[in-house]
Amino acid sequence: MMNTHTKTIEITVDPEGGVAVKTKGFTGSTCKDASRFIEQALGQAEREKLLPEYFQQAGTSGQIQQGN
Repeated sequence: MMNTHTKTIEITVDPEGGVAVKTKGFTGSTCKDASRFIEQALGQAEREKLLPEYFQQAGTSGQIQQGN
């Protein structure tokens, strides 16, 4: 049985070198705090997409797309 309180940061690199950072299991803006060091290491974000869970009190998720 999977723990529903697990916090994860998923990093995906596409064949062209674009990177997507997706957080799961965070509350409020803590997802941004948790992934900030990854974003800083990757450089300027191309765009940021806040998922509906970001605006909920619990179980927040967010996704940030890094450029090539």
